[in-house]
Amino acid sequence: MAVDHNSARSNRGGVKDDGGSGVGVGDGSAKPGAQDHNTTRSNRANIHGGGGGGSTQGLGSTLGVIKSGISLVSVIVLIAASADVYKMYDDHVTINLEDHITDATFQLTEDRNTIIGEIAFDIPKMGYFEKSIDVLIQIKILESDPTTEDDFNFEYTLGSGEETYDKFRLDNLDPVTKEKIDNGDPLDIEYTVTITIIYLGVELGPTTSEIGTKVTTMQTA
Repeated sequence: MAVDHNSARSNRGGVKDDGGSGVGVGDGSAKPGAQDHNTTRSNRANIHGGGGGGSTQGLGSTLGVIKSGISLVSVIVLIAASADVYKMYDDHVTINLEDHITDATFQLTEDRNTIIGEIAFDIPKMGYFEKSIDVLIQIKILESDPTTEDDFNFEYTLGSGEETYDKFRLDNLDPVTKEKIDNGDPLDIEYTVTITIIYLGVELGPTTSEIGTKVTTMQTA
């Protein structure tokens, strides 16, 4: 019986085509479990990158809100500080500081070798916020030779009520002063008060004011 080999080959070719898919039945190139690695990598990239942009935008928005809040607070603080400084300078001009400082008093110690003294302050508040003043008091015994003098510093909080500074002390008196004391003669003591406002821990040079120079007489008899 004759076999048509051309027909057999034709049949094999028709089975292999399988609708144009390019994968033949029984073809060794179609391996079980094969997958498209390009598609897998694409999926992984989508998983790792998903939502990253939204997170960055959220952080940026939060930082923007914080910066806006800080800027607003800074503006408020600046306005308040400016108003306070303006009020402080206005009060500094209108308040007669001399009316709020008592006259200094001096006396001899029991051994008559040292002069001690005190002075009181009751200066009202200046501005809206708490401030203090640096007080410099320069003391000198008139007609002393060589000159007996000294400087004293202390800090006073404005508006804190009356406060007495009692640390004046003149030791090592000169011979002329000692002779007057021995003779029971009075001593003329000169003192000068200078104040400088301290604001937020900083001395404000333009507010330095010399209250004035006074002379008080101390009895020695």
